[in-house]
Amino acid sequence: MRIYLDRRGCPCWSAACETCFSWNYLREEILPNYCLVDVQEDFHPARTFYIQDRDGSVKTIIVNEQNWADFYDAWQLAYAEQQAA
Repeated sequence: MRIYLDRRGCPCWSAACETCFSWNYLREEILPNYCLVDVQEDFHPARTFYIQDRDGSVKTIIVNEQNWADFYDAWQLAYAEQQAA
């Protein structure tokens, strides 16, 4: 599944964003909110996120069974660790 998010107009601060991300995008059903732009089913078991971030960057995040818990707890930290690896 490919999920497109745009954080540039989202009113959530960082801690709220962590909760919003896990609650709306990492459970079985994708729930719409401020950031959601599009969802495309590609029939892959992983979820690929394309996030247009507030600093103008585009972040690509792949969440699968192995790293799901890390992203559920704190997607921004898990993303930073994913990029460092």
